Amino acid sequence: MKRFLCISALLAAALSVTAANLDFSVRRYQRSEAERAAETALDSAQTYDAQRAVARDYQSRYPDDMGVQLRVGSLLAMDNLDSTRAFYLARAEREPDNEIALYLAGRLQATPDEQRTYARRILAKSTDSYWGNLLLAGTYPAETDSGFRLSQDALLKAIRADNSLPFAVERLGNLLRLRGDNEGAEAVFVKLGQMEPDRFEPVQYRIMLAGGDHQQAIRLADEFLDKNPRDVKALYVKANSQRELRDWSGHLRTMRRVVEVERTGPHAYDLACGFSLAGETDSAYAWLFTAVELGYTDVEQYKGDDDLIPLRSDPRWEQVLTAAEAGERAKMIEIMRQAAATAPQRKQVAVAERQSALAPEFTLKDLNGNTVSLASLRGKVVILDFWATWCGPCRKSMPLLDKFYTENKPENVVVYGVNVWERGGKTDKVKPFITERGFHFPILYGTNDLANAYGVQGIPTLVVIDPQGKIAYRHVGYNPTLPEVLAWQVNELSKKR
Repeated sequence: MKRFLCISALLAAALSVTAANLDFSVRRYQRSEAERAAETALDSAQTYDAQRAVARDYQSRYPDDMGVQLRVGSLLAMDNLDSTRAFYLARAEREPDNEIALYLAGRLQATPDEQRTYARRILAKSTDSYWGNLLLAGTYPAETDSGFRLSQDALLKAIRADNSLPFAVERLGNLLRLRGDNEGAEAVFVKLGQMEPDRFEPVQYRIMLAGGDHQQAIRLADEFLDKNPRDVKALYVKANSQRELRDWSGHLRTMRRVVEVERTGPHAYDLACGFSLAGETDSAYAWLFTAVELGYTDVEQYKGDDDLIPLRSDPRWEQVLTAAEAGERAKMIEIMRQAAATAPQRKQVAVAERQSALAPEFTLKDLNGNTVSLASLRGKVVILDFWATWCGPCRKSMPLLDKFYTENKPENVVVYGVNVWERGGKTDKVKPFITERGFHFPILYGTNDLANAYGVQGIPTLVVIDPQGKIAYRHVGYNPTLPEVLAWQVNELSKKR
């Protein structure tokens, strides 16, 4: 995490005022049953499409549950900002006196001025409104001293209005963190943990402030686990920190606990990786076979995971791959059977979910050093697949994209894999990775800034840009029916209008 090494006198004075203002009390946040159910349903959804379906269901069923709406609205906005914004704007127009409706519409507005308009509509009814002040706080430029103070004051006013809601407290902690006031942020995140003692996220914020101190991360995770011993997120943070410290006995003990709490294929696989790195080959293989039995059959992940390199000279390695491949084939047969039965309905949904945000411009180099710009591709349908060599779901998705590229791509469509998020910023593995797998579609060296501009929050993320240069469709995660869906969408975009 970036830390500020020096602070101006003015900022120091502002932060000293901040410290005095942080002496506020909080009450425990009571999540509704609907919010808990939505969180569980979203976390257990196996695909991004399934998550999106869950989000839409809860969005329509619980319109006045702010906890539900904030969670599902954020997911849906990441998928399609235009349609999500339009949904909440329409509701705000129907319910102009409803604070919840106004806040949900205002938070998705494109500019601070537009957001401030909705905040003022709320505050016109009550200057002490929690939601009005929370929305107003986000409209000030926090990187300036004056904007920071205005944002902080609005958040503190929201907290005074209702100290049982965590949203303003969470934003205040992050505001202080971004300004470099780690001491103040720590104090606020401790309060956030008091409001939500069964939620690990406040502890994760404190771990971020520790700046890579793995011993501190373990201590904080243990404090949380004392009261929440079955929290898998906390167990994983502890296990990962133990791994970084090469404390293999501790790592394996914690990962065994994860599998006891949730006996799933991915958890069994991660435990096997731990045994592999610890040099316990027999235990590693036992848990790899268990992972396959529990349905974790991602062959590309097995083949590409450096954690498993110590196992590959053992005869059992081929047995694991054979078992995983058989499981994957069986799974794919069932997926494709269901896909064929629902093709008309899926096509209707696929082409209807169209967006219209302007695609950010770029100029990037390909593997051979040639320059490619989005401006030069105007008039064509452009497909960008954001990926990295270490990403398991990317390795599963790229053969599907290659299948579309070689078998289904119309002439007016161009496809590029955009490499981003390589560990340490090193791209030396990219060209060998592509050559080894024999992919045909061209590759561009992307940047983290470009990924951010396109709203990439996880990879693979695939973006389809229409001939006018607007983002029309977005796909997040692995989808085994990708070639079919892309064919539907590019054909729709290629129609004469």
